[in-house]
Amino acid sequence: MRALSAAILSSVLFCQSTFAQAPSAVAPKTEADFRGALVGFMHAIHATHNLDATAGFYKEVFGLSSPIAPFASDGPRVLTNSPEANLRVSMLRIPGGFNFELTEFTNTPSRTLGQQPAISDPGAPHMKFLVRDIEPVMAGVKKMGLPIITTSKAPVAVKTPFGDSKAIFFRDPDGYIVEAVQIPPPADAPAGNVIGSIMGVTVRDMDADMKFWSGRMGLDVSGDAKFAREPGRLDLYGLGKDASYRTMSATFPASTARIEFIEFKGMPRKEFSIRVTDPGASGMAIRVKQIETLLADLKKEGFRVLSKNEALVEWSATIRNVFVKDPNGLNLELVGTPAGMPAVPFPGTQAAPARAPQ
Repeated sequence: MRALSAAILSSVLFCQSTFAQAPSAVAPKTEADFRGALVGFMHAIHATHNLDATAGFYKEVFGLSSPIAPFASDGPRVLTNSPEANLRVSMLRIPGGFNFELTEFTNTPSRTLGQQPAISDPGAPHMKFLVRDIEPVMAGVKKMGLPIITTSKAPVAVKTPFGDSKAIFFRDPDGYIVEAVQIPPPADAPAGNVIGSIMGVTVRDMDADMKFWSGRMGLDVSGDAKFAREPGRLDLYGLGKDASYRTMSATFPASTARIEFIEFKGMPRKEFSIRVTDPGASGMAIRVKQIETLLADLKKEGFRVLSKNEALVEWSATIRNVFVKDPNGLNLELVGTPAGMPAVPFPGTQAAPARAPQ
């Protein structure tokens, strides 16, 4: 696997180790070749209450671990508009080209605990782990006494794009929603129980939200536009028989990282939207082109900007970033190159060395 360029790696928020990503299926492109604002995926973000406890969960249940280290506070304080916050991070590298960043912010007076969305709530995130064997996962979840969302409290037989599978939903120590899916491993699957992952997010209105993700951002989204009520799926989601759902999915450009959008109806729903620094918060860091123009357009259209003074952060001489909310309240860290500066290389163009903790 190859890594992002040293220019991005040395400048991007929270990254404590080499950012590795599987090569794109096509040759690296220039920004002009991407049809939307989105030009790459960097990592998913999950804020924790106690990083040691949450990191222990992912090691116990999925066998994933990474060093926990403090991160220099100046940039994150401006980026999250938290003037006195301190930060620790652990970057979990998931097989298949996905990085999952666990963060712990402290010294934030407005820090809110215990906010746990239902899976049907717009803005509710989840992480889907593709595994060889679901039984060790279940053993770890039961050992740690964590809540299971699936109605039957046991893995459910479901059909997936990977074939006939078994899956279950539960929560990690922060209430973050996690799905484990046992799939037949492909011939080139990596060693270990976890062989891949997909980030999931619940949306309020698929048609409207895809105008943002597909139209503006440029994701090539596909899926079934019709709502379904398959009993096994409703059991999996922990929902009643009157509920229905539909899903769409996409692969991020210049990446193998995938995202799944789900819309539910037939039950009460409320928006889940909390601060980047609050335990249980989620989001993702994504690379965009023409970041200054994009931010100006989003502000005109009423998108919420979370960074200090609703302005771009000068992370380095070559990097600008900013936190905004997507249409459903998901926290998006937009990362790009300021106008007039040469664009940084795209994933797969050169290797980057590991970066020491700050």
